[in-house]
Amino acid sequence: MKFIFGKPTDDPFDRENEVSSLMEMIRRRQPTAVVGVRRIGKTSVILRSLKEIDIPKVYISLEDFVEGKSFDLASFLSFYSSAILTELVKSLDPSVKLPEIMKVKGRQLIERLREILGYVKIRFNFPPSEIEVFLDEKRGRRESLPAILDLPQVLGERFGLNFVVFLDEFQFLRLASQNYPGIFHLMRSKWQFHNRVTYVVSGSSVGILERIFGSREEPFYQFFYPLYIRPFTREISVRFLEQGYQEEGKDFEEIALSFAVDQLDGIPAWLNYFGLKTLSCGKVDFECARSKLGEMVEDPLIRNIVAEEYAKLGRNARKILRFLAERGGRSTLRGIELNRSGVNEGIKSLLGEGYVRREERGIYQVVDPIIAKILPKLTLT
Repeated sequence: MKFIFGKPTDDPFDRENEVSSLMEMIRRRQPTAVVGVRRIGKTSVILRSLKEIDIPKVYISLEDFVEGKSFDLASFLSFYSSAILTELVKSLDPSVKLPEIMKVKGRQLIERLREILGYVKIRFNFPPSEIEVFLDEKRGRRESLPAILDLPQVLGERFGLNFVVFLDEFQFLRLASQNYPGIFHLMRSKWQFHNRVTYVVSGSSVGILERIFGSREEPFYQFFYPLYIRPFTREISVRFLEQGYQEEGKDFEEIALSFAVDQLDGIPAWLNYFGLKTLSCGKVDFECARSKLGEMVEDPLIRNIVAEEYAKLGRNARKILRFLAERGGRSTLRGIELNRSGVNEGIKSLLGEGYVRREERGIYQVVDPIIAKILPKLTLT
């Protein structure tokens, strides 16, 4: 295991239980929601599961289709259809692949897709075959969506296959309701009858996702089994750093690791970044750990990450998050210069997006310790 920052891995550290649980849900064809705060390793758990799945599977990050505060539904539907059809082609027996594709193309599937979804372009590359779907804007997305949602089920029935569909950052699909009200109702009405497809959604907006599958008023109430990805415990965090340094051939002192773990609170991304920063030390001792943690707070890369996330929040949420950060990351909201409605709106947003958690007696905790350390040092509004 080597330290790596900024991208998910398909071999996450000490996530065997989470991967095993997800695989068990997939084997049961149980719709599942993988939930955890930012930088906790949700996508890595999913990527590891994808490696172990030997049936057609599709992974899509819905964040890729967000444009400002809107969602590009047409592009998503095109990409989703393309991915499903491509997985179908890859899964067919090579000895019958081309004849079967041509048969379907000529007689049934492709003409039906052209009729319902729009223009379908097929590009054959062996191996694999790749299919691109482009929606006909004249027909519009509203007419296409029901057929596209049924696509993996229809193909599964036609070819005797099962599919697994992963939709990451699922909360962003709420933005599509601006142009397609009732999209979650439609998805639930389709998905609950799909016996050839297992759906896995995931996201960082913990509170929002919990409302989506846990509120009686929501279409997906009691539909997804929640699988939470938690921060590393203190013991696991120390073991993570120990094994990383051993792999890197780097000497270290236990007191330095303990100090770092206390500051980074079990978030794998920051533990990885700390590990990379400390490789420049001759030995990872207490002074090295203290110095590199200080550098992390001043690091332009990390500051930009925090600043960009902060800028996406609403005014009231920003003010509350900054207020908490200036008080060490954990505090009541007494003394904040916001009226009651502003506090309620802002804290609801922060809880929904997973930036803070509510503790006893009106105390709120900033979930990410690096955010709590950096915000007071930034010149932001």
